[in-house]
Amino acid sequence: MIHLKAASRRGRKHTGRARQGGQAIVLFMAMVVACCCILALVYNVGQVTNRKEETINAADAAALSGALVEARMLNFQAYLNRAQVANEVTIAQLVSLESFVNYNQTLFQNIATYTAIIPYLDEVTQAASDGATAIQEVTEPIIAATIPAVEAVNAELNAVQLAAYFGAAEAAREVSQKVAQANQTTFDGRDDEQPKLTAGTVAFAINQASWLQFTDAADSSVTKNMVLVSRDPFSTHRDNGFLLDSLNYAFEVLGGFISYTVLDKTSGDTVLDGNDHWIAQDSLDLASGGVQTTLGIPTGYGTEVDPFSPPLGYGRSEAGSGKKHNLCTETGLFGAPTVNCQLAEDNAVSHSYNGLPELRDLATDLSKNDPCSTNNGSDSPSLPYVMAVQRSGNSTKTTQRLGMDNVALPDPGDATGSPQLTDNLQNGDSVTSIAEACVFFYRPDFNTADHTEGGLPRPDGIHEFASLFNPYWQARLTTADAKWSALLYATIHQAGVDVALNAASRL
Repeated sequence: MIHLKAASRRGRKHTGRARQGGQAIVLFMAMVVACCCILALVYNVGQVTNRKEETINAADAAALSGALVEARMLNFQAYLNRAQVANEVTIAQLVSLESFVNYNQTLFQNIATYTAIIPYLDEVTQAASDGATAIQEVTEPIIAATIPAVEAVNAELNAVQLAAYFGAAEAAREVSQKVAQANQTTFDGRDDEQPKLTAGTVAFAINQASWLQFTDAADSSVTKNMVLVSRDPFSTHRDNGFLLDSLNYAFEVLGGFISYTVLDKTSGDTVLDGNDHWIAQDSLDLASGGVQTTLGIPTGYGTEVDPFSPPLGYGRSEAGSGKKHNLCTETGLFGAPTVNCQLAEDNAVSHSYNGLPELRDLATDLSKNDPCSTNNGSDSPSLPYVMAVQRSGNSTKTTQRLGMDNVALPDPGDATGSPQLTDNLQNGDSVTSIAEACVFFYRPDFNTADHTEGGLPRPDGIHEFASLFNPYWQARLTTADAKWSALLYATIHQAGVDVALNAASRL
């Protein structure tokens, strides 16, 4: 009896172990399924996150590329403005040169006439007169042909500037699109789906409106001032010069500084009358120097133009038409121009001229406190450039996209659950990113502590402000503006962006 009971107990113990072994297999399989689910979840999250980062990079690259195009367009227009200003200065230089050449020709010619009776000296003065006449004959036709040619060049530059103004936004969009598409992953000889611009019409409208409102036709007074301050001394004022000053000083010494005769440069300026009339005039008259008297009573010391000065040197050149006012700095009889000033006006050479070109500059009343400006150390207006880039959900290689999601158990209520994983992407099964870059003006001030400024600062340390006459425009990524993001997200219908939709409705 004892042995039979023992055998019975051994049988029951073996059966319990068998049952426990079956439960371990079930638990092990459940753990394998759970681990697979977790692994699939981690894989899917990684794939979506990676695709999102790639889309962000593509959007950043597209926005920065478009902003760089606009920055270069602003720099390009600044160089065009400078070129047109330089051409206007060239016209001023040409009329100044012609006036001075004619002045020299009449001066040497009159000197040769007055010294014709002096042996030997007349040969020298006549040779000088012939040389001055030859120079005049060469320069006059060249100047007559060059002034309209310079104007034609300015007209072409002005047309290019307008084309850059109206075409910059579209050029930036094309570059943004190409850069976005270039952010395409290549692996083992296979290319994935290209990212593409989304809400392109709205983004383009935003960027184009910002661009067109950023600049305007420059005020004519600004253009005129830029031309006038860009001239050199010769095309601004031509005084006696070293030779005449030396000769006059010799006359003063010979006259004992009491009474003497000097040569007075009674005109030598180049002016821009209005915006369409360049005038250059040079003249030389006799003047008496020393102690000045009135009714025999000494009244001072200095020089006074001789109202009966003989013809000496005179020249005048004009480009354009306008009021015929004399540039004489002295007066003759009864307040009229001096003899040689009047001769300069009477013998003026005129050229056709259409006036200053219409340049472009920043629009007025632009904000200078935008985050783009302040965050980059600029105190000038900034220009935003926004872009949205999208990839379809099929480009994200999750388990669902790879066909590995059809593993749901028949009974959804099964205690072990279901390993089926479904990604839920935004914007109609797409991955979207919005980026913004800004265009701003910045030229570093002279600061020896800044080792990155290179040769950009002005040697005089003067601070420069933004304009379309200074080519220091650059671009940088910035935080996307809330109102632009709201409008773009509202356009592409992202679910659950109530704040964005509400903000868009207030635009």
